[in-house]
Amino acid sequence: MQPTSDPLLPTAPLTRRRVLIVEDEYIIAANLQEYLTSLGYDILDIAVSVEEAVQMVTTLRPDIVLLDIRLQGKLDGIQIAEFIRSHLQIPVIFVTGHSDNNTLERAHQTFPFGYVLKPVKGPELHLAIATALDCW
Repeated sequence: MQPTSDPLLPTAPLTRRRVLIVEDEYIIAANLQEYLTSLGYDILDIAVSVEEAVQMVTTLRPDIVLLDIRLQGKLDGIQIAEFIRSHLQIPVIFVTGHSDNNTLERAHQTFPFGYVLKPVKGPELHLAIATALDCW
């Protein structure tokens, strides 16, 4: 992913917004981190499991969470999103390769601020984050 200069996309955030990435695939997490850092976002950390994600989101209190659905552990990203929505009121964007009807329906019930499919395209991710933060 490379930053783009498309005039229709939002520019880097005026104030550095704090992002938590929840992704258990190292390459994808590193690419997300690099891309978002280049746009001016502060990446607080990368969680690779459900347990790590719950601990980090609770203690770090990011402005937004990028959340994969399939993670290490007994629970999945959709269950984390429900916890975040009901207890912390932090916007969540799903970044996932899963788009089957059952998964989409379960994800929709958590009221996410976005749903970006892998492989992630930088401009789509940037637009989803900027839109979520503007609406929040």
